[in-house]
Amino acid sequence: MGKLLLLPHTSFSHSRWDTFIAASSQRVIYAYSWYLDVVSPQWQALVLEEEGIWKAVMPLPTQQKWRLNVVQQPFFCQFLGIFTTPSVELASVQTAFVEALSTHFRYVSSYSGRFGEDLFPAPWEAKRCFTHLFPLDVPYEQLHQRYSTDRRINLGRAFRFGWEIAESEDIKPMLQLFQENHAANIQGGVAETAYELLRKVVEALQHRNAARIVYAHKDGKIEAGALFATYDQRIVYLFNAASAVGRKGNARTLLIDQCFQDFANSGYVFDFESPEKESIASFYASFGAQSEEYWVLHYNALPFPLKQWQAYRRKKSFPKV
Repeated sequence: MGKLLLLPHTSFSHSRWDTFIAASSQRVIYAYSWYLDVVSPQWQALVLEEEGIWKAVMPLPTQQKWRLNVVQQPFFCQFLGIFTTPSVELASVQTAFVEALSTHFRYVSSYSGRFGEDLFPAPWEAKRCFTHLFPLDVPYEQLHQRYSTDRRINLGRAFRFGWEIAESEDIKPMLQLFQENHAANIQGGVAETAYELLRKVVEALQHRNAARIVYAHKDGKIEAGALFATYDQRIVYLFNAASAVGRKGNARTLLIDQCFQDFANSGYVFDFESPEKESIASFYASFGAQSEEYWVLHYNALPFPLKQWQAYRRKKSFPKV
């Protein structure tokens, strides 16, 4: 099968990496080197190589804990996984990659990826999750017909509410909206480092003309906002926030619908980046979006008592609202 190597990202050309990801059918924005450099500066990769040619790669968001290298899915990076050349079937290499992951790392706090099947033997823990995708492959009139009756009704209410929609380059108002309207409801709060990370993600996206920041104004005041990452024919609904007025006026429904209008019939796919919260997933599904499966993996081979202590400190991803 070739050699399966664990490599630090500093040991290979990032242009080579990004060219490989771009040619893979599994490609997604989170896996590009410039994105990983922001969300996981110490990232590594498992690389399947045959006679100097890469056949499959697996980006690994790693960090140092307890003088060990551990894997932990970073904020603003919903899933990664295994990325292959067209000649390699994902199912044929998945087991080898997962086994290599447990060989090289004693602790995988969380690792999310789109894997072919449930092939995660004990002591791996694996949880099936779903995001929601909405292909923007037809004119807007046909996209609108995919909405549920309730979603069309709420969109009509949003139009009647009298919103003014405007694009911006500034993420600060959205962060302020989030801090004022959502952060207090999140168990344990939100660390300032998470907000700073989002600012860096936005800068990296803007550097590649891949950030779309849109706000809904009412009576001259920003009441809701959405951040869309537009790259590689995929639009990721990366972050959003709304005040009580924004929620009452269905502003986020309008912001999403406006994005659909702008990209209708483009061939892009809209990724809602659905969280595990059922009410939010149902909201996204009401647009007519279809679910896409991915898996969240956990592995703990730490020595006692680290293993016991860490069982109580499993971290959650940055919350979607």
